[in-house]
Amino acid sequence: MSVNMAVMESPEETTSVVTRNRIVCFVNDELSAAALRKGLDGSNLVIRRGTIRHATRMLETDTDLSALVTDISGIDDPFTELERLASVCPPDVKVCLIGENREITFYRELMEIGLTEYLPTPITRDMVLDQLRPKLLGEVAPAQNDRGGHVVSICGAQGGAGATSVAINLALQLAETTKAKVALLDLHLQGGETAVMLGVRPGPGLRIALENPMRADTLFLERAAIEVNDRVVLISGDEDLDAKLDITEAGVRHVLGLLRQRFNYVVVDVPVPFPASIYPVIQMSRHVLVLLEAEVTGLRNAHALRNAVTNIAGKDRVFTLLNRADRPGGLPRATIVKALGAEPDMIIPDLGKGMTQAVNLGVPALKHVSALRRHLAPIVREITGVGSRKKAGWKRWLGL
Repeated sequence: MSVNMAVMESPEETTSVVTRNRIVCFVNDELSAAALRKGLDGSNLVIRRGTIRHATRMLETDTDLSALVTDISGIDDPFTELERLASVCPPDVKVCLIGENREITFYRELMEIGLTEYLPTPITRDMVLDQLRPKLLGEVAPAQNDRGGHVVSICGAQGGAGATSVAINLALQLAETTKAKVALLDLHLQGGETAVMLGVRPGPGLRIALENPMRADTLFLERAAIEVNDRVVLISGDEDLDAKLDITEAGVRHVLGLLRQRFNYVVVDVPVPFPASIYPVIQMSRHVLVLLEAEVTGLRNAHALRNAVTNIAGKDRVFTLLNRADRPGGLPRATIVKALGAEPDMIIPDLGKGMTQAVNLGVPALKHVSALRRHLAPIVREITGVGSRKKAGWKRWLGL
């Protein structure tokens, strides 16, 4: 079945689609499942919950597949389990593993016995795109010539869903986790809230640069950027609501290009609906987070936003982020999953009044709501590939 219809199944469930070109995955966490869905988009993909042991049991009765991706996390003797897998797996099936071990000797041992690929967890969409997809589908790996900063766009599917707050705190946690330089670009030039939430006042530099790219040079950053801390700067505007703006596509592309030259990550708070001049931001983004709350309008608008992003830049870029999940009065999770067709790619629960208090104080919520950092960590990990887990070694090696 199509990757968009792939779901986490129990080990006992079987699929009604039995074709020789299936890619079957056994994973134990939704983050890995989401990365595989995105990275193997367009293939005949089936995702089930389980480990290499569940994969072995499946192969005893079902060998109609072209590739197998399976999890060996928590398996004390992976090579013993691989021997059992090999006894039932057809020789022409490509086998890829994911697991906790990051030692190069472990990787080499797996390659020597004929594995197609091994990825250490946590895996991300980019890891699947770059390392698994070419080997499983025979495609050329994506070009890596573009060395500009990594652009992440945040789009709110409804007013007040928290897109600006997520953008601010995501930028701060990206810098904290990676020790990299991060630019936070707010393209809501009229009525934008980023500067207010950070307790600063922007100048006119951003509007000038977006309207006339010829006037935007490297000094633009020094004039328009407001230092949030030693690693994060804010670029935003505060134009009158009755101002007649003439934002150009060339201006947007030029400003984003300047930022990507100077910063490792550029987090963009994007206005919705997208004006045509904003399209370059979506096109240059490696991750577009469509943020919604558990409300009917959010679900409806999220579908429209996802389609818009897909039409502009392709469907492998877009991620659904459910904010304030399980908030009292919100739609049940089952309703949301049914409407979206899958679990949200990312979830931030309702973190209480501390979030509102941070806005009123003009300080980042990370300083007041300790739980926010924990819930942003999987999003940061997906964007950067930098995991929070400690490197794990195996207690016992078979055959070494």
